[in-house]
Amino acid sequence: MNADITTQNKLNMFMDHVWDGFYAGQIRRSRFPGFVYGREGMIYEIVFTGTPAKKMKFKFITQSKTAGMTIKIAYPGAEARQVEKDGKVIEYNAWDTSIPPTGMYSPVTQARCGENRFVGVKNILEFYIDANCELQVAPREAIQTSVRLEWTKDEFFSNGGTTAFVDRLCAALGIHASTVKVVSVYEGSVGVDYEITPSAEEPRSLEQIAAAQTASFATGTLDLGAPVLDVTQGDEQVVADGVTVAVGFPAKVLVMTSTNQGAMVWVEWLAPFCWAALQVVVVDAPS
Repeated sequence: MNADITTQNKLNMFMDHVWDGFYAGQIRRSRFPGFVYGREGMIYEIVFTGTPAKKMKFKFITQSKTAGMTIKIAYPGAEARQVEKDGKVIEYNAWDTSIPPTGMYSPVTQARCGENRFVGVKNILEFYIDANCELQVAPREAIQTSVRLEWTKDEFFSNGGTTAFVDRLCAALGIHASTVKVVSVYEGSVGVDYEITPSAEEPRSLEQIAAAQTASFATGTLDLGAPVLDVTQGDEQVVADGVTVAVGFPAKVLVMTSTNQGAMVWVEWLAPFCWAALQVVVVDAPS
């Protein structure tokens, strides 16, 4: 855990009661105590030697009423996570379109305990903790989706940016705009990472909304203002290079690109011909 690039401290957990060969016996939870200099403005980065735990609890014990620090944790993936205080979820900071190149959640200003944001692409969770405050980091029940649109960055923002994107998505899926969180917007064409977290009033389950979104993308009926080139929902790829590849849906060329012409020939000509030939040979063959 380090406050700058010149300082590094290694945190070790308490020894377990028993060891099963090379591994600990997992009898009790891992705890990593450490001493920190927690004056105002300090930023600490926690680097794990392995995969970060799904659930973590942080407590800053100090006699100073003004002490506090920002903690940064880099994750290997963009899975949804949330910061909780007293059992309540503290939402990310507001989205700031003025942050180059394409905007992101506004920086942590150390204004209150639990203030947090997620830095997309780099997959870094940042949160502020102050004197005698206890926070929990836990997975967020959400539908993680990444979409690439045939748009430039300027075209995306001149057509309403993230606000219009969320409005179009919600109108197509029949969900409230407050349930969609844009995590990052990046170039190449324009990529948008977002998560859907249904509200308590939502009658459909998370799985039902995910299925509806998959079907909308796979059939080409979801209009986000520009042609959809790629879609990944969770670990499943729905659209690749403008072609439907989702499990359970027929291959379909949704957008003609310079790199998917071979797929178009297969989907629209060769595949139907092969199936017709198979039917003639196998199904309609005389006995």
